[in-house]
Parts: sequence; structure tokens; C-alpha cells
Amino acid sequence: MTKIKPPILIVDDNEVDRYILKRLIKEAKLELTIYEKKDGQEALEFLENYESNRIKYPDGFPPILIFLDINMPKVNGIQFLEEFSKLRKMIEISSCVVMMFSSSEREEEKKIIMSHDFVKGYLVKGSFQAAELKEKVMAVIGQHLDKNTADL
Repeated sequence: MTKIKPPILIVDDNEVDRYILKRLIKEAKLELTIYEKKDGQEALEFLENYESNRIKYPDGFPPILIFLDINMPKVNGIQFLEEFSKLRKMIEISSCVVMMFSSSEREEEKKIIMSHDFVKGYLVKGSFQAAELKEKVMAVIGQHLDKNTADL
């Protein structure tokens, strides 16, 4: 039997930041299926293609957790959250939650972002270690597994 690796999506226009996050995931010894998108528009399109991605990635779609940057071209993190909120009501991604992963510490942005009930945390780039990341990711994955087990 193949072990299923919980799927996550990293949405960040900075390739170095995506690399650093993946490195922290590896350091935390988290076995995850990782998808990457370079802006909010790509991420929304990935999620909107729900049916084809369920077929293409039968054990790894939709992602359980999305790491989302704020400052990106095309569709930024706040715009993504607004569209994602609508998308969650239309397709089966309500169990998918967001963890902000940004260098921004602006309180007004945090207030807007954290007003969404599906945003489960705010990590400031460079201010956390692998152990803290593991704790937050495992909490989200644990909640997801508990919810899905309760549905059985």
C-alpha cells in the first residue's frame, strides 16, 4: 500500500521563498505532496480545474493547506482570498485552508486576512523555524483527518 502524502499548495512569486519553505518542510521531516504556483491567478486556475485535477492527482487534490504570500503580481494574496472564499462555496474545497506566508507585518493587512474563517495562521517569512512549521502543519492536517473521519 502506498503511503499518501498530504497535499499542500505554495503560492508565492518569489522562487527563493518557495525554496526556503520547501527546505523547512524537509527539515521538519514532513512528507507532503507539494504543488507550487507563482501568483494567485495560477493558484485559482489550479483550484478551479477541480474535476480534471481530481483525475490527474487522485490522491493529492485538492490541497489540504495553502501557503499564501500577500504581495504578488496579477492576483495578490488578499484578492486570492476573496476569490477563494467564493470558490469554496461552489466546489468541494471547503476543507482546504490557508496559512499566510508573507514578509508583510502590516496590521491592517493581517486584520483583513485573518477575518476569513479559513485562514488558520500567519507566518512571517524568516521568523520561524522548522519545528514551529511542523506544529502548525500537523495541526491543520490533523483537523482535516478528524473532519474526514467524522464524515465516514
